[in-house]
Amino acid sequence: MEWITENAWIIWAVAAVLCVILELMSGGLVLLCFAVGAAGAAIASPFTGIAGQLAVFVVATIISLAIVKKYLAHRRVEDDNPSGRVSNADALIGRRGKADSDILRGDYGWVAIDGDVWKSRLADDATEDIAKGAQVEVIARDSIILTVKPAG
Repeated sequence: MEWITENAWIIWAVAAVLCVILELMSGGLVLLCFAVGAAGAAIASPFTGIAGQLAVFVVATIISLAIVKKYLAHRRVEDDNPSGRVSNADALIGRRGKADSDILRGDYGWVAIDGDVWKSRLADDATEDIAKGAQVEVIARDSIILTVKPAG
């Protein structure tokens, strides 16, 4: 028991590191607040007993949680995509590319966009087929198949 009280900073430091590692896996920022509290307790351990260390841990954790809550409250928006940025294949919608093959009504073809080739189909309201080499615009995406129309 004496070893624990003399080396409490090691226990608090290990707890802080574990919280940081778990935070990296979860990404919720809550465990990071506990890591801050544990780090504060580790720093306070040479100067105070276990009760003081626990007090520092609790206070530092609560302050960290309050700061994180305030930060997240400003970033919370009802919309699923508050930044308006799209990612992955959704970022292709509105982009232009070049037909890598003929794209005929009722059939599939291929479109090259930024060096990637995507399976594509002609938009339902398109009045003409798209010839190989023509410029196209992506108007929709269904899984990994793009819906395109002639650009322009």
